[in-house]
Amino acid sequence: MTPDGQATVFRDSVVITDKDTRITARLARMYEAKKLAAISDRVFIQSPDAQVWADSALYHLSDRRAELFGDVRVRQESLDIEAPRLLYSAAGRNVTADSGVTLRNVARSFRLTGRSGAYDMATDVGTVDSAPVLSWSKERDSARVTSRRMLWYEHESRAVAEDNVHLTSGASDLTCDTAVFYSGPDSGIAWGKPQMHDSRSRASGDSMVFKVRNGALDQVGVRGNAVGQYRTEGGDLIDVKARTIRLWLAGGDVEHIEIGQLFSGQLTRAAPPADTGGQSTNGKH
Repeated sequence: MTPDGQATVFRDSVVITDKDTRITARLARMYEAKKLAAISDRVFIQSPDAQVWADSALYHLSDRRAELFGDVRVRQESLDIEAPRLLYSAAGRNVTADSGVTLRNVARSFRLTGRSGAYDMATDVGTVDSAPVLSWSKERDSARVTSRRMLWYEHESRAVAEDNVHLTSGASDLTCDTAVFYSGPDSGIAWGKPQMHDSRSRASGDSMVFKVRNGALDQVGVRGNAVGQYRTEGGDLIDVKARTIRLWLAGGDVEHIEIGQLFSGQLTRAAPPADTGGQSTNGKH
């Protein structure tokens, strides 16, 4: 993207210094009247807050703001922010993206993606407010969280999903109003009408704690007014009410259940299979 007007062209090892921000590239056009630099070919920006790479950029010297294009990547401590187009303000210490964004934890295996988002370098808080998805790198049973809005707190390695939250892993689906995930122990807590179900069971309670292992949902603990319904392999239906219910999962399905302080329980036997042996009801052949 090249603006109109008279420009001074610099080639090869271009260096632009603006206070504590340093920009390097292979080509730059300086529009002094507009206080604008059009930069391309291996663009790199170094500031006290971040390192930035892009295919090309428009740098506004008047307010120390860069419009970045192409394969844009911002490295902020242990977090990478990636987008095809991104606005970076060295003065405001923030980045914004409106055409797709990814926040990727460098040291761990998860990433937060969405259609639009922002990151405040002053507070180290990122926001994805359009179609956010938090996912872990695993194959078929990879856990992923969707919601209407997500926030990432870099210093705390903590993600918060808000409104219409779904945590899916294989056949399991955990829904709630709000969920908090801590990347260090790969665990979190869900509240606001939390419910969980898979192909044979369902559970609900006041809150749920969950753990992700190797990219898949591994354990779920239901706390307070816990209600569960489970169908055995034989087809029997078990309904329980307890203080706590703990579930272990494998491949996205509940494999083991532990009940803590049972309040009530009910077993409903499956109907026996119909007799298809060929005999009539009156005993005649």
